[in-house]
Amino acid sequence: MYFSIICPTYNSSKFIRKTIYSLINQEYQNFEVIFSDDGSTDDTIEILNNYKLDFKKKGIDIFIIKNNHKGPGHARNKALQLAKYDWISFIDSDDLWSENKLIRVSNFLKQNIDHNCILHRQFFLGLNNKIKKYSYDKYFNSKLPVKEQLFKRPFISMSAVTIKKHLIFEVGGFNEKYQNAQDYDLWLRIGDNLKIHILPEFLGSYCERVGNITSKPYLLRIKNILIILNKNKKNIGKITYFLAVIKILLSKEWFSKIFK
Repeated sequence: MYFSIICPTYNSSKFIRKTIYSLINQEYQNFEVIFSDDGSTDDTIEILNNYKLDFKKKGIDIFIIKNNHKGPGHARNKALQLAKYDWISFIDSDDLWSENKLIRVSNFLKQNIDHNCILHRQFFLGLNNKIKKYSYDKYFNSKLPVKEQLFKRPFISMSAVTIKKHLIFEVGGFNEKYQNAQDYDLWLRIGDNLKIHILPEFLGSYCERVGNITSKPYLLRIKNILIILNKNKKNIGKITYFLAVIKILLSKEWFSKIFK
């Protein structure tokens, strides 16, 4: 079993090395890695090129794509066009995987062929050095419709997901109009076609940092999520939709950034 690892980068020189090492040090190395740069103006590309030999020594194919600055959705779409394998794992350029991440995912998939989307628990490493635990399996019930559950809580984390490539292509890939939240839009569009399993293990870390383009500015993120919810509300009950909108408008993120 082989994986295509997709990592979008943008002015990532200060933190990309840690992400690179978390890939090189994977116990399971049947994968290719595609770094898709979103028009960086720092030395991100130079750093990536410096690690080509390290990947090749491990027998790992590495590709580096240079794009114009159009956002992470565009960068991921470009990488998807190049990906050779059926299973896609995403990782952001500031996030980390444990060394056994891919081997745990591959072991599960080899024994459970009916699933097309695998997640795992994550640590959240905040700017204040506090560590939180995200146990996404607490929010997911395999017996209930996936799309409706995503309306109630967006439990699919970008750097924790491994998904069949055809599911992404069948809905037209990431919507490049959204500077952020385009991953949430993608999961909602795939919706109930997702056959999800969440491994109850902490196999990665989401790292908060200043200036993360996929989550800021907050006003734009809130606006995008409201548009996304409205566009994807088909077959969603009115109460579920209404509660999802209210939850976004009353979120701590909104109040802490607007009324501070």
